[in-house]
Amino acid sequence: MKFSHALFAFAAAGLASAQLPDIPPCALLCFVDALGNDGCSKLTDFKCHCSKPELPGKITPCVEKSCPDLEARISVSNIVVDQCSKAGVPISIPPVDTRVPTDTTTAAPQPSACIPRRRRA
Repeated sequence: MKFSHALFAFAAAGLASAQLPDIPPCALLCFVDALGNDGCSKLTDFKCHCSKPELPGKITPCVEKSCPDLEARISVSNIVVDQCSKAGVPISIPPVDTRVPTDTTTAAPQPSACIPRRRRA
């Protein structure tokens, strides 16, 4: 069963790549997952896909995890907006987070203000 799922994902990724040739490779599986599980009958039915309000919410977090390159994330956002506009269903996607992720696991929390100690009487 896992083989058939992998084969389907591979075939769908090829189809998505053919329909949207400018998608960065890191984002292909994000598109396949989002477009293949939204209830539309065809992977290439962008009018249907773009009419789903959850589309940006499915693709964006996946792309942010899968594509560390900022240019790739911006490209994906632009491709989705452009493809939906071409399908006659314009959408907007929140701006891509351009901040560099920081590793918060190694930094010690810093106090925001000094709180004076009480003196014992």
